[in-house]
Amino acid sequence: MYRFGLLAVCLALVGCAKSVDQRADEYLDVSYQLCAANVKAYSHSDDGKIRIICEDDSFFLVKDEKTLEMMHELNGAYCTGQGFKVFHDRKSYYTFTCSNERQFNIPK
Repeated sequence: MYRFGLLAVCLALVGCAKSVDQRADEYLDVSYQLCAANVKAYSHSDDGKIRIICEDDSFFLVKDEKTLEMMHELNGAYCTGQGFKVFHDRKSYYTFTCSNERQFNIPK
């Protein structure tokens, strides 16, 4: 009985967890897409929040994967892929400053 319980827990954890390769891909995407430099720290918590600290000490707290995807799009469209200095996900707007100091308020 103990073995069955342990096996069930292991399978549940493996089924829900992302692979090491998936996390490495996310880390590299963040490094190039958002920081436009190296990432100093990256964490993805159980509640879905993603915390990112770039090498230049820019800091981002992203509430979920959907916001992270939007950040990628906004970086390409508005910051020409140079990354953000600041990014805020507000109720009705995305407010951000690109690395080149250009500021934007984009409605959701």
